[in-house]
Amino acid sequence: VPMTTDPGVPSRFGPSPSLQQEMSWNFEPAPARGLGIQTVWETADLTWWDFQKRRWSSLWLMKTVYYRLKRVERETEPMYADGGGKCPKADQMWDEVHRTNAREIREHAEQVKGLFIKACQFMSAMAGVLPDPYVDEFMCLTDHLPVSTIEEVRKVIRQDFKRFPRDIFSELAVEPIASASIAQVHKATLRHNGKQVAVKIQHDGVDRIFLEDVQTLSTIAEQVAYWSPDLDFRKFTQEWRESVPHELDFGEEKRALERARKALRAGGSPVLVPKADPKLVSRHVLVMEFIEATPILSLGDVDFCQQNGIDKNVVLETLLDAFGIMAFKDGMFHADPHSGNVRILVDPNAPGGAVPVLFDWGFFREIDDGERMGLAKLFHALANFDIAGLFDVLNVLGFSVRGELFTDEFRREFLEKARSLLKDTVNKQETRANVQREMADYQARVKRGQQRGSNAASNSISPIYFLEEFPRCIIFFMRMLQILRGLCVSVEAQGMPILQIFARHAKEALIEGSKKQSLVNRLQVFAGREVWSRNTVTPPSPWMSTTTLNSPAKIVALEARLKKRLAALLEQQKIVGAQVAVLQGGRSVADVCMGNLSSIDARPVDVTTRFPLFSGTGSLAALALLRTMRRLGFPGGGEPGALHSKVAEIWPEFGGGDSSLTIAEILSHSAGLHNAFPQDFAPRHLDDIAAVADHLEKVPLSAKAETRYAHLLQVFVLAKLGDLLAGEDSLLHWLGTELGALGLDIAAPAGRGGEAAVCRELPDLARVSMTEVNASRDRRLGTLAMEGGALPTQQEDKEPQRSAPGSTCGFIEAVAKNPLPFDPLQANAAHGGVFRAGLSLGASAHALASTLSSEALQDDLEALGALEPAGMDPTAIGWVFSGGATRWTAGGLQALEVQAVGPRGLLGRRRGGYGIVCGFGPCVVHFPDLASGGITIAVTVNDVLRGREAAAELLAEALKSFGYAPTWTSAPVRVLADAIQLSRSETVAPLVQSLGGIRAVKEASMEPAEETARQHVHLELASVAVGAAASPACSDEDRPDAGEITGPTATPS
Repeated sequence: VPMTTDPGVPSRFGPSPSLQQEMSWNFEPAPARGLGIQTVWETADLTWWDFQKRRWSSLWLMKTVYYRLKRVERETEPMYADGGGKCPKADQMWDEVHRTNAREIREHAEQVKGLFIKACQFMSAMAGVLPDPYVDEFMCLTDHLPVSTIEEVRKVIRQDFKRFPRDIFSELAVEPIASASIAQVHKATLRHNGKQVAVKIQHDGVDRIFLEDVQTLSTIAEQVAYWSPDLDFRKFTQEWRESVPHELDFGEEKRALERARKALRAGGSPVLVPKADPKLVSRHVLVMEFIEATPILSLGDVDFCQQNGIDKNVVLETLLDAFGIMAFKDGMFHADPHSGNVRILVDPNAPGGAVPVLFDWGFFREIDDGERMGLAKLFHALANFDIAGLFDVLNVLGFSVRGELFTDEFRREFLEKARSLLKDTVNKQETRANVQREMADYQARVKRGQQRGSNAASNSISPIYFLEEFPRCIIFFMRMLQILRGLCVSVEAQGMPILQIFARHAKEALIEGSKKQSLVNRLQVFAGREVWSRNTVTPPSPWMSTTTLNSPAKIVALEARLKKRLAALLEQQKIVGAQVAVLQGGRSVADVCMGNLSSIDARPVDVTTRFPLFSGTGSLAALALLRTMRRLGFPGGGEPGALHSKVAEIWPEFGGGDSSLTIAEILSHSAGLHNAFPQDFAPRHLDDIAAVADHLEKVPLSAKAETRYAHLLQVFVLAKLGDLLAGEDSLLHWLGTELGALGLDIAAPAGRGGEAAVCRELPDLARVSMTEVNASRDRRLGTLAMEGGALPTQQEDKEPQRSAPGSTCGFIEAVAKNPLPFDPLQANAAHGGVFRAGLSLGASAHALASTLSSEALQDDLEALGALEPAGMDPTAIGWVFSGGATRWTAGGLQALEVQAVGPRGLLGRRRGGYGIVCGFGPCVVHFPDLASGGITIAVTVNDVLRGREAAAELLAEALKSFGYAPTWTSAPVRVLADAIQLSRSETVAPLVQSLGGIRAVKEASMEPAEETARQHVHLELASVAVGAAASPACSDEDRPDAGEITGPTATPS
């Protein structure tokens, strides 16, 4: 904090520089603010009447403060209303009441001492959150506290060690060098070796006071909960009740010191923790090494930092790193890191020029492995904007949300609010302004709710209201984070990436935990899958091939090339895990895999691992429909014209009841479904086949439309047709029934672990700027205004507001309104039975290749004329989602071409085929003419950002062995032109602008061999299509000014 230049003049925010020196560990502290002399604890001989007076004076003060604040609130509300939200007189009234309250609370804490001092210490770290008078007034309580007399100190030492202090210490300073709420510290010299030590002695009788204060605070919490139901802190006092006895036992503190030192060293952190003397520890006395350090608030003094060559941001990052290591990798952390307990040791060789030192380990928190993994997954989900993963882990941790509030809007708001709590730090002024805006948001909700007749609590944004249950481990974890944030704000350290730092350690902890089955059993890093397969196919031996690759040497060479390519992709971080299966004539030629199940699950991929299919599920559903039609002899089911039968013959109500659309037009994306999204399309629709089917029955889809990729909606139509035609209301079971006999070992999430998860690693997403926070708040207020005060979290709005029947919007508009249902991470749902628009169904590469290469399927395709050309999608969106393979057949497969390489390529020799190519990576292709019996290649990946690129490279590597290369993997000029035009539309322009402009699209004119440029193009196109939160495509010229965060800060999310 800024200090005055005159050493004799106190600063507004803290002591003068001369006092800063006195606050070092080797000097006695300055007198407490407002006191002429140092006050004494006097707690050893309190009577029953003394305790009663303490309790009732505390209760009376809290009541006085509460009514005083309510009175000013009542008087200033009309003043602000008349002044349009501004009124200097009202501001002055608030400032005066805050100063009065802060002074009286501080004086009361100094008088009664005990737990009230600790509560004030916590509030002193809330710079920018609490009004300035409270922070300023309570700051002196972090170090300048009443002390015990030297006689009481000697008495405690003699009682605990059964020895006179002079027999242990040759010198024991009369004045303490620091005093806290439980104990004080004296500098001393050990008699037996002359070593300087710090002796921590508990105030005599303080244990009785703390236990009594817990009871008092519990009473206050009960009263506050009665006054304001959205401020129910009773669980917090319960946590205090259990932690206080540990804090009063210095033997526990010694154990914490040793464990913290070991964890920090193992994690490579330079942060210092004093070393305790194992022979001089008791319940009330702790002897430890003496470390002379400077108060951490000195980092706010510009002159101090310049003189010592200190970079405060680097020092504070080191401190935050240490807490990330302790919390996520060890499971124990310092729970009270206020400015009195955190200091710095100036060291030119240390990162940033100083080393943080953590003192006073009496108040620490331990979490078990299940809680540790749960919190790590929680932070990883928040950092990656993973709404599905977030609520999965909240459920595992023990969070329980009131059922009437659990809507899509609530999920989104919860994620936004949680991220805002972990936003990058800003200065005090901006932090305070943000708190004021949040309070205005809250007051607007309460006021609108009151107008509707509901109570204030039901309109609260407080988690204490909307959470029925929550794990107590989160209480002190969030308290620790709040205090650390307050330290950063207090010294004006802006841009501290708190979420990014903690998410990095959380990810490392999850990777390590995934290697230990005991942790995986407690909390699945990713849920497993429910398997449905009529006959599981065991991969045949790769040596059974007798056609083109007719020697073991050629087969070994192919596998070696594929493994080399996989290794290169791993090194380039284009994949997390991947599989490649090559079949020739239905027999395995190569079956290779490499990598991990996910970016946070280090278990290795094998050839049987199932990968999410994403939109590839739609094409598999098309194959299942073809099989069902032929098996049941659907009118014309054995003839080529069967696909031209009307959908209405199966589903009469479809498309308004008078639709002439055919099955082939549905399968080939020529039914106009891309413009048929409900106006309120949200994540809840992904699991509600009935609701989407009901919507499509009211949409006038009467005639064939242009070929446009129907992302998500086609799967709903096919699932409904499967239910009506085959009597299968489960997409999984239907696919298993029709395709399982062909080798498709398909699965859905079931919670068992061991399957590949969708990965979308964007480090910049973990940077939460004020731009994102303000955009989220504006969106919420906009929603509130449009609803006329109707809050999505009110009990009377159990069912979210739905759009008018038959009201539709296009894909881009739906993404712009709500990008969350289009997030590929929705495929990571961890509950069995969910539909998720088919995104989460999984299969292995070998199973996909076996299915597409089966002779039975080829007979079905030929009999139904399913390979007839049906149309081409010329749009950039279609190119992205179809992985570049934009030509569709009547049976819902993609028509593909490969071109010969080498001498044959000069003749322009090409071969045709068909398959399923997904823009997120997974693909399976079949070319009947490349070799005897045909060649089938399947690739599965789980990194959605770079999956298409990786799959294309692996596919090209496999085809190279047969002398061919794919033709659909490079973006043609028409796609680039459409992308540029799309980026300038009113709907998409804000999305593209937030991604850094269209520079990357322009770079697409480079040769395909320039992988970096192509990757940039594909990432940006994919980002626009699915509302992804960031793209690496923008160059330095495109990026905002230094210090402004790009990518996630301005997205609709």
